[in-house]
Formats: sequence, structure tokens, C-alpha cells
Amino acid sequence: MRLVLIAVSLLLGALPAGAQTMLHRAENNVPVAVVQVIRAAAHTEVHLRALAPLKNVCWYMQGPDSPYLLAGGVRYRLLRGGSIAACPARRDYAMGETMTLSFQPIGPQVRTVSLVEGEAGENQMVDPASRPNERFWNFLRFTVN
Repeated sequence: MRLVLIAVSLLLGALPAGAQTMLHRAENNVPVAVVQVIRAAAHTEVHLRALAPLKNVCWYMQGPDSPYLLAGGVRYRLLRGGSIAACPARRDYAMGETMTLSFQPIGPQVRTVSLVEGEAGENQMVDPASRPNERFWNFLRFTVN
């Protein structure tokens, strides 16, 4: 038991300040999960992990379909991404691969956020047939430290 506690302490100590690990799956049976959130003064970083192989993935970096964090009625816009393809370019992900999205910093009082993939993601939640050949990734109401 003592070794387990030491290992957990070392693991937690290896995380950046303000980092939180979790496993919050996407809506619509999309095999992706939020696995880490890092709150920093300059941004809020969200790490996503592919839970199965994914093909032809891209992110809209600006415009109405760019992702945002939603908390308390405020939209925190996407600033940049890591290990992602900006639309129209696309890339595949093997199971277990991660991608990083950095958003405007959320306030320290924020405890529950949603990651919404822009207007298209909003529309697809209301009308799943709105864009039948595309699946948008939405991660609703996950708790952050």
C-alpha cells in the first residue's frame, strides 16, 4: 500500500500546476475523451485522447465552426492546437493518440465547462441530421478543478 501511495504522489507531482486528469467521453458515441485539463494564466489547455482509431479529423481554427469552451454563459475561444490538423487539412489518429486544444483562460470560479465544436456542434445537438456526413465532438458538463 505504501508503494502505491508513493507512486500516486510521484505521478501527481509530475503534472503541471493546475493540471487535472479525467476521462470524460464525447457525446454522440464519438470515441474520444477529455483526459486532461490544464488551467494556466494565459490559457486553458484541454487534452483529448482517441479511444479508437479515427480517420480524417480536422479542427476549424476560426470562424463559426471553431470550438469553444462554454462556462456560465461565456464562450472561451480557441487560441491554438497541438497535434491537430486545421481544416481543410485532415489527419488520422491511432487509438491512444492525443490532441491538445488551448482556449482563452477560464476564470478561477469556473467549475463546470463544456467543449462545443462551434455552431455546427450546437446544431447537431439540436438536430442530429443537420449535417449527416459529419460528426461534431461535444463534451458536455465536465468538472474542472
